[in-house]
Amino acid sequence: MKRLLPAQVAGMLLLAAVFQSCEHDKDDGPSTVKKWNVDIKAIYEVPAPAGRNEEGEATIELLADNSLKFDLHIHNLSASDNLTNAHIHNGNAGTSGGILIPFNPTFNGARSSGRVTGLRQGQIDSLLGYPVYVNVHSKEAPAGLVRGQLDKKIVYAQDIILLGTNEVPPVTTTATGKAILRLTGDKVLYSVVTVSDLESNDTLTAAHIHPGATGTNGSPLIFLCNNLSDFGVVKVSAPLTDANYNQLLNDPMYVNAHSRRHGPGLVRGQIR
Repeated sequence: MKRLLPAQVAGMLLLAAVFQSCEHDKDDGPSTVKKWNVDIKAIYEVPAPAGRNEEGEATIELLADNSLKFDLHIHNLSASDNLTNAHIHNGNAGTSGGILIPFNPTFNGARSSGRVTGLRQGQIDSLLGYPVYVNVHSKEAPAGLVRGQLDKKIVYAQDIILLGTNEVPPVTTTATGKAILRLTGDKVLYSVVTVSDLESNDTLTAAHIHPGATGTNGSPLIFLCNNLSDFGVVKVSAPLTDANYNQLLNDPMYVNAHSRRHGPGLVRGQIR
């Protein structure tokens, strides 16, 4: 058997030591528990800020030492506006909820990155197991300029103005309304339908999504409000059928709110 010379043994030991040192150098911090890459858009706000089309990306990373890294980047920020704050909030795609984790960011123009330390277990549990969203605030949109869900991907979002003049035939009424629609990739629809200034001798009864282009009427397809108490609150659907999901994303559709005096439709707004 060939014997190794002392110099060869020493060289091998040195190489082993260098290898171990390099392996140690690779340990540059706590491991990642979960990472989210989130699309954040103005239209995802509830309600969406009028006339704003900013969007961007948020990278959120939960680490094993109970800290959270974030990187936020907003595109097309209005020249008249400045970003002011950012948080993770409790709430599903149709809800504006309270703050769960404040970022306390410092913005460099339309970008900020940082790290939040010392998360409580309750915050971590909510982050991993409940509907939450990241929300970036600005001077002109203090309630939120852009947001995005961590728990689900939003595939369609629209705020629709409802008017009596959109009905077929038109309805003369003082009432106006809004339908907030948010559809997620698992085919769940989040909706809030509100109607204001309804005549005192009338009562809201229902609201639906109907198939039909402008100037035409169709039968109810997706039920949003089944009675008066359903108006003004977030409604969460069961997963839509594949057919209804595809219709909502692609076909001519409209939202119609009905009342006791105007059974065929009180106020209406076109989805497309």
